[in-house]
Amino acid sequence: MNILILSCGTRNLLVRYFKEPDSGFRRVVGTDCSAYAPALYETDAHYLVPRMTKPDYLDTILDICRRESIDAVLPLQEDELALIASHRKLFTDIGVTPVVSSLSAVDLCRDKYAFYQHLLSHHLPVLPSCNSFTAFLKEQETGRMNLPVFIKPTKGCGSIGIQKVEHLELLEALCKYADEEYMIQTLAQGEEFGADIYVDMLTHKPVCLFVKKKLRMRAGETEKSVSYKDEALFQLILDTVTTLELSGPIDMDIFQVDGSYYISEINPRFGGGYPHAHNCGIRFPQLIASNLAGKENADTIGSYEEDICMLKYTDLLIRK
Repeated sequence: MNILILSCGTRNLLVRYFKEPDSGFRRVVGTDCSAYAPALYETDAHYLVPRMTKPDYLDTILDICRRESIDAVLPLQEDELALIASHRKLFTDIGVTPVVSSLSAVDLCRDKYAFYQHLLSHHLPVLPSCNSFTAFLKEQETGRMNLPVFIKPTKGCGSIGIQKVEHLELLEALCKYADEEYMIQTLAQGEEFGADIYVDMLTHKPVCLFVKKKLRMRAGETEKSVSYKDEALFQLILDTVTTLELSGPIDMDIFQVDGSYYISEINPRFGGGYPHAHNCGIRFPQLIASNLAGKENADTIGSYEEDICMLKYTDLLIRK
């Protein structure tokens, strides 16, 4: 089978994982709008394509799928998830399977405040949040929220625009002059966890789960982490996932404050910390290939070793 990885950017490790002999894939093709995306040069074939906002973008991707006999297309970038999910039929009509969740799930997960309300409606534990300065003042009056808080663009990604705010005047100014709506969240004074989840594309049930305790973050990605197990956390993650029409690889963030877990976000794509899971024996490429072959994946939740550390470091690609 052949897979097309879109907007591969710096996801060199992910490309390597799909190229492993036991991945189930014969060829890995990559695209990006920049010739300076290093992951392009680790694929079996690569293409420079227009930005995804250009009108000819989808036609370009579909043409590559035909030319390269692609079986599955894998989007990695937030905006591209919705684009591919909303045009799923264009791909399935030519025999290509988009490895992406339903459009409704993608849109809900992208809107952080809408996702927060979704969690509330399903009685899942979340940190108190609101989406305006006026709403924060009301929450402050009731004692439900107080400074300091953590703010993030409601539809942001990659930790762009996030910050801790300790003063009311600054919070008011940031909300007033922001280019987009902020979500204001109770500051989590505790530990952060990340979960890599695979939801079977045939049964739509979560079949694989890996949890890591985050030790250090940089630019929105996990830089240092340690594998972690807790049955109570496993169950909370599974309860959350089953409230959405998710499919394929999923990334989830969770906080632990005073001994209690709180769901933070879901990114319906490969997370930046997935290499930790992969090197602990959690092989999402194999699960994808199995589904593409029409086979359901067995439930292997929790099948990994605890206390294995991941330590990222910088590498280089030199190319003329």
